[in-house]
Amino acid sequence: MRVFNCTGGNLNEVHRRNKDLKKYCYMDLLCLLADGIKWRKIEMLVEEREKSNLLPVAIMAHNEEKVIQRAVESILSQNIPIGYLAKAVVVANGCSDRTEEIVKGVEKQNLNRVVLVSMAEKGKSRAINRAIKFFDQTSNADHKIPYVIFMDADCEFLGKDVLINFIKRFEQNPQLCAVGADCVPDVFFNEREDITAEIYRAVYRLGESVKVNSISGMCYGIRFDILKKIDLPDLQFAEDMFVSSRLDGWFYKDRNIQIVFKAPSDLRNEIKRRARQEISTQGYHIYYSYLKQKHGMVKLMERPLSDDYRWGGSTDNHMIKVWLRLKGVRPKFLVMAYICITLWAKIKAYRTLKKMRENDSFDYWQVMR
Repeated sequence: MRVFNCTGGNLNEVHRRNKDLKKYCYMDLLCLLADGIKWRKIEMLVEEREKSNLLPVAIMAHNEEKVIQRAVESILSQNIPIGYLAKAVVVANGCSDRTEEIVKGVEKQNLNRVVLVSMAEKGKSRAINRAIKFFDQTSNADHKIPYVIFMDADCEFLGKDVLINFIKRFEQNPQLCAVGADCVPDVFFNEREDITAEIYRAVYRLGESVKVNSISGMCYGIRFDILKKIDLPDLQFAEDMFVSSRLDGWFYKDRNIQIVFKAPSDLRNEIKRRARQEISTQGYHIYYSYLKQKHGMVKLMERPLSDDYRWGGSTDNHMIKVWLRLKGVRPKFLVMAYICITLWAKIKAYRTLKKMRENDSFDYWQVMR
């Protein structure tokens, strides 16, 4: 006699179907379990990322509409060090052009990766102090800020691992307070053949053969706790020289960390740039002398880590020897042309400073721009 179940199938068929059903249930269960593990891993990664250190790359921008987008995009294209979140922070100070508008557009396309901080006052030192306040407000238990990278608006990172190399250098020597980047003129990456471009190539090659340890305001990294101790005044002066003097013996220029900066288009603009530098340098010397008289010491730390971390470069005698060793007449001529431009810029700066002292209403920014 054949036995039928209530559905009309035989008993063996029912057992087989039950086994198949159990098998598929187990498989579904395993899939759900795997999905659960996968999502938990994603959640853990998110949680870990949320607790990562924050690495701000700060740009102090005053009327930089022509270059600001490329600078920010250069930051966004960087490979990020493990355990860090990188963020481009643009401090627009006293802008009257489209700088802020452009940054807002990039910010909308890159949420949580680009931040615009606006201020009405002009001045790089003021902007840096405003950035420090912003970083203090941003830093918390989940987003600590061990280091800050500064970069000028007319610069771009050379390569994709600049941020990684900054962190590596700091981690190799935790006592380091700051790391300076090597600033390469863009004339090495284009086909310009004018005299200004050739001068920049010659001077940069000369600098490669001279041991120099310095911080350029174009790009450097600094420990955030040290940055807050620098105590930048709200003056328009060579703030990178002030940082170098405060951290003398505790920073290092790493030639493996490179940025590209835009060289002036002609000799006229080069003289103007050099004159601006000279005016800022004079401001630094005046403020340095004031601090020296008031406190006796400007350095944050009395003793250096070693002589390798001292601020400075080669002596004039060494520079002359290097110049004499240059092969060919043209390289020597180009370096001499650079020296002449520097001297003329000093004269121009002296005249400008005299006008500024004679007329208090003389706008520094009109002079500088």
